[in-house]
Amino acid sequence: MSEFRLKPGDTVAFIACSDGLAPADCSRIGELAARLRAFGLEVEEARTLMRSAGPFSGTPSERAGELNRLFADPRIAAIFDLSGGDSANQILPLLDYESIRRSNKPLFGLSDLSTVLNAIAWKSGIRTYHYRLWNLIGAYGERQREEFYRTFFEGLPDLYNFDFEFLHGEDLNGDVAGGNLRCLLKLAGTPYWPDFTGKVLLLESLGGEANRIASLLAQLSQTGALERCSGLLLGTFTELESRGEFGIVRDYVGELTRSRPIPIVQSTRIGHGEDAKCIVIG
Repeated sequence: MSEFRLKPGDTVAFIACSDGLAPADCSRIGELAARLRAFGLEVEEARTLMRSAGPFSGTPSERAGELNRLFADPRIAAIFDLSGGDSANQILPLLDYESIRRSNKPLFGLSDLSTVLNAIAWKSGIRTYHYRLWNLIGAYGERQREEFYRTFFEGLPDLYNFDFEFLHGEDLNGDVAGGNLRCLLKLAGTPYWPDFTGKVLLLESLGGEANRIASLLAQLSQTGALERCSGLLLGTFTELESRGEFGIVRDYVGELTRSRPIPIVQSTRIGHGEDAKCIVIG
């Protein structure tokens, strides 16, 4: 069953907590909003959506303030971050985690939003959603829109169900933490780094050849996360797979977990692909 439900007449919000959206994105934003309005939803655009100062949609304080406002606003049923890039972790010290906890409102995002999704799940204790709303108007848009409606309006699990295969082990259980590997590691050494004890650690990536991904995995291992998690869920590694180098990293993950074998699952339906599914963080 769906973690939460939408209904016609609800208002949802668009925001950019990472890099702001460019003027060239306006037509796509309009198309995305139109698709949601066809479901009967109202769409509100945050003041920090479009670029206003270089690559940013606002100062860290302005971006955090808008996200805090949307969480606190009882009119807003769900928040969809449309951004990615490099800037999301700037807002973490400025979020009102207690107010966010009380609102218990769904926040959706992907990529650089892994920093915010995990920080909120860890500090506020609510669930966040690893999902790219742009999929609704992507190459698999018709199917994504059908699954979105069935999941969030009808309460069916369509958008949460995904194919996978076991690379090691036979059973994998636990709440999920993680997301984009590069962006998740921005939290290492900060108060926002999750406790991975007993958690399924989700890892995916858009960019990075084998040497870069292996380096990031080494850093992850050195934080102790692989010693505490209940297992790994490997999503898509887009550039790595395009170069036929996933096997190199798969073998390295095996080396890193040799002293403590854990279940490892791979799925082609979690990550940056336009056919990707939604997975709950926390």
